[in-house]
Amino acid sequence: MDTILQRIEQIAKHEGITITALERIIGASKGVLSRAINNGTDIQSKWLQLVVEKYPLYSESWLLTGKGSILKDNISQSAVTINKKEKDIDNIDYMAKYLETLEKLTNTQEMLVQAQNEKIELLKEIDYLKGQGGDIVAGA
Repeated sequence: MDTILQRIEQIAKHEGITITALERIIGASKGVLSRAINNGTDIQSKWLQLVVEKYPLYSESWLLTGKGSILKDNISQSAVTINKKEKDIDNIDYMAKYLETLEKLTNTQEMLVQAQNEKIELLKEIDYLKGQGGDIVAGA
């Protein structure tokens, strides 16, 4: 028979997250759940309550007893799919912002390279003019 902790692992898997991420979401210190899972020990009821609050799609009865469906009776699989799609959209938004930042960084680097190239050309011109100045003095 599954334990409550194993059912919490099932919720994490169903959500597509790690136990560490679930700990962070419910506000638990890193390792609160994973240590209990690994050691086969109990957790405080406040963590169960927070799992129930943060994941309202899942059946409280199933979480506590293991009986019935993982999802509440009035929740369809499509609701879970929508929830996962919202997470995907959040990831897409994050990646778009990340790519925008990289593009700005690339543009800045290109401007720096262009400025350095212009500086090199000016230094070459100065060097050339210095050489010309020496010829002028020698010719006078």
